[in-house]
Amino acid sequence: MKLHVIFFKKKFIYYALAIIAFTIITTFFLFFRKGSIATFNIVNESKMMQSDLTGDGNKDILYIKTEMAKYYIQINSGDNSYYLEPSKKIDTVGVNYTEWPMRLTLMDISRNNIPEIFTQASENNKAVQHAFFWNGKKFDDIFCNTNNILGFVDSKNNKTPKVISGNLKDGNVNFTSYIFLQNKLQSFDYNYIDNYMGKNTMLGFVNLVATFPLSELNVSKEIFAPDLDGNDISLLSDLSNRKVHLDFQDAVFKDYAWDKDGNANAILWTVNFKGTNTNDLKDVKNYTIELVVKLIPNENKSSAFKISSINIK
Repeated sequence: MKLHVIFFKKKFIYYALAIIAFTIITTFFLFFRKGSIATFNIVNESKMMQSDLTGDGNKDILYIKTEMAKYYIQINSGDNSYYLEPSKKIDTVGVNYTEWPMRLTLMDISRNNIPEIFTQASENNKAVQHAFFWNGKKFDDIFCNTNNILGFVDSKNNKTPKVISGNLKDGNVNFTSYIFLQNKLQSFDYNYIDNYMGKNTMLGFVNLVATFPLSELNVSKEIFAPDLDGNDISLLSDLSNRKVHLDFQDAVFKDYAWDKDGNANAILWTVNFKGTNTNDLKDVKNYTIELVVKLIPNENKSSAFKISSINIK
């Protein structure tokens, strides 16, 4: 039997090495990039997620299901199963409405390397918020209310994490701040600066889309950054041209970039709308819009949070 030896030309070897290197680098950035800004999980129907929710180093299974239109959340950890039981104060985590799906966020505000579970949904056209904390034996409902905005500040820097619960009502946004203390979320007084975390900019955006459909879209310099991408403007213009009226439902935000002093200079807002077809009022669905809001210098050398990116889901 003859032994066949195959020789490759150098250029083919170089091509092969280049392809392998590109694949490795792409995989690295997709799965391990630190600069990525994770979106918040939207739950339109039964859904399963995996994460270590009990601190044992193993991934648990978080299962969201609906029965009789109501949401129920179960966590399977090893041989044990736990249900997220809402407090008697608000004994529901919400109802599965097509136009107002649940939003679920995992965020370690206790800084114990175990994420807390935050849920946003609604029932009878009223927003419902909950936060669940693993106490070592079960999940406690440590926070609940009927506000329609949930936010996370100092989420990844070296400062104490804060949770913001707010309400958009009658054209105004009101915030209350909380920190994790003694296994609970404790409120504290805080003097909010104008347009804190871009809330006024978000409100301006909500007011703008509430006027859709428009014959002509006005990209205001008050809320939009001057370098807003043309593709983003086209997305917004296309949404404006649709025969749909948009009503604000709820929103969630978090900071994801900071200056040298640890102050937030970039915020991801995810805003949830009910869209009603103006030609068929029974045609109703959900519109979720992601806004990247960044500090942009003004002509007077001050800075303001403005929308620098738009993504419509």
